[in-house]
Parts: sequence; C-alpha cells; structure tokens
Amino acid sequence: MRWLAGLLLLAQAALGQGGAGGPVEYLGERALFRCLEVLKGLEVQAFYREGPDLLVLLGRERPLLVLALEGGRLWPHPRPPRGRPLPKRPFPFLRELTLAPWVLEVEGEYRCFVLHRGRVVGILRLDQDLRPLPLF
Repeated sequence: MRWLAGLLLLAQAALGQGGAGGPVEYLGERALFRCLEVLKGLEVQAFYREGPDLLVLLGRERPLLVLALEGGRLWPHPRPPRGRPLPKRPFPFLRELTLAPWVLEVEGEYRCFVLHRGRVVGILRLDQDLRPLPLF
C-alpha cells in the first residue's frame, strides 16, 4: 500500500507541472481519453485463487490489469497471478471501474489510475503511442 501512496504523491506533483493548455496537458488529455477507451474494453481473462484472495486478470488481447477481490472489495495486486486459473464467471464489478481525472507521465509511458468506488485499485499503462502496455 505504501507504493500506492507514493504514486499518488507523484501524480499530485505532476499535476503542478506544465502551463494551462500547454503540450503536457494536451498529451495528458489524449492519454486519459485513450485509457478510458481501454478501460471500457477490458474483459475478464481469468480468475486465480491465491490464498484467501480471488485474483481477476483483466485485458483484451493481452493481460493489462490484476485486481484482488477480498471480502467483496477490490484491492490493488502488485504482481502477476500465480497458480492455476479458475473457471470464468460474471464479474459485476467491471462496470463499476472508473478512472481518476489525471494521467501521470513516467519514464516514457503514461499511467492512468483505475478506481473502484473512489479508491485506486490498479494502474493502466500506455506507451508513447498510446498503446496499452501488458503486465507481463
């Protein structure tokens, strides 16, 4: 969870950079719009059982996001799932995923923060051409 707090601090610092209407803001708007497109196109690729948690692998052609479902709530999951996949089933939380209203540019990629009920649960990453970057 500390890594998540650090990312949020970086995001706040990034918001203070660049002038209003400047190139940084324009690219951020394009990246945010592209992240929204990617988020709306996510599908459940697999479920995994890892201890008491159920892990949900989301993506399209490639895996893009892993979320942990614990006690009916979604949580960030920092690494690829381990173990054997479980049978797919409906995932009602998928419709509740939204994006934070900012984009962070770090080391040549854009990062969009995925929210569930106002909490950050994951990060979608895009390359400089606004293509989604796979998890692994």
